[in-house]
Amino acid sequence: MSNMHLIRLGKRIRDMRLKKGMTIEKLAWENDMSKGNLSEIEKGMRNIRYLTLKKLASGLNVCVRDLVDGD
Repeated sequence: MSNMHLIRLGKRIRDMRLKKGMTIEKLAWENDMSKGNLSEIEKGMRNIRYLTLKKLASGLNVCVRDLVDGD
């Protein structure tokens, strides 16, 4: 995934998390990942595995497609 795609994906994850009123700590804990790791994903600094993306989508109550494709 290109850097620009990672940045957009991370922003979508962060925006959806904030829209649902979730802290980064809560979403990270629910997905068995560190806050730092999730923070790097949200900033587009870390590549993300499909399984992790699937877990985050589930934790946010959205489809993977919603995270990947946006609105």
